[in-house]
Amino acid sequence: MYRRYTLDEVKRKIVDVLQGASTGLSGIELADRTDINRMTIVKKKKTGNVNVWFLETGIADIEFPINYVQVQQKLISAILAGEEELARRILLSVLNSDIDQVRVLTDVVLPAVNTVGELYSRGRLDKTERSFLLNLMMEIIDLVKFNVRVSEQKANAYTLAVAGSDDKVHVAKSAAVAFSALGWDSLYIGDVEDQIDPFFDIDFQRYISRVWGSKHGLMVICIFSSGEGSLRFLSSTAKAMKGRLRGELRIAAIATPELQAAAEENSDHVAKDLLSLVQWAERQYSITK
Repeated sequence: MYRRYTLDEVKRKIVDVLQGASTGLSGIELADRTDINRMTIVKKKKTGNVNVWFLETGIADIEFPINYVQVQQKLISAILAGEEELARRILLSVLNSDIDQVRVLTDVVLPAVNTVGELYSRGRLDKTERSFLLNLMMEIIDLVKFNVRVSEQKANAYTLAVAGSDDKVHVAKSAAVAFSALGWDSLYIGDVEDQIDPFFDIDFQRYISRVWGSKHGLMVICIFSSGEGSLRFLSSTAKAMKGRLRGELRIAAIATPELQAAAEENSDHVAKDLLSLVQWAERQYSITK
């Protein structure tokens, strides 16, 4: 008769066994030594024809299955305390599980960015600390980027994310990472607000032609800006590229209710948040592929 172990018991057994196995164990060996068939919070590596299991280094104390609110709170606490290594371990712990990578960005990382912004607006953070924390968040997004696991690369699916104000760089970069995780060929341009002048439209269009001019398929330019001027400029500049590329170009934006009208002028879609934008783009790809 099989015993029903609690999740904590499963984790403890696996940790104890793997701590004494520096060369790793096969799945069969791990099951034999723990007397448990199911494994959690471990890293698998294929060596020849054998799957070898290791204890994931720097694992954080995260409950499985993933509770996104719990992870979000742990990450925010680590970031506000300036504990960079702990924040890194928290993200690696969840990224090495079977978590939805897009939701790591939409439900964990971006809420942490918003918390930093809210604390600054309430006078709880000074400029220097805000700058430090926002830079830390960019590093966190990079951590997600370099640990993305793409199950299948999409054919002829391209996105370009551009920020038109510095308060939107995190969501713009998160968008590029989210699309990469879903198999899109994704580019992140950065914040171009200070680059906008009477000739920047030519520069921007030249860049799009250079990277996408010879490609076919669906091309989505995602614009993120809290400034009406830069939002109108970028969306109209992007829209002018329609018919000049071999692929099908779509313009999308995330906008607050105050900027809804300005965003709709030149966009094919205006989303309320990153998740709904990604879902819209995925539907567009399904229709056009």
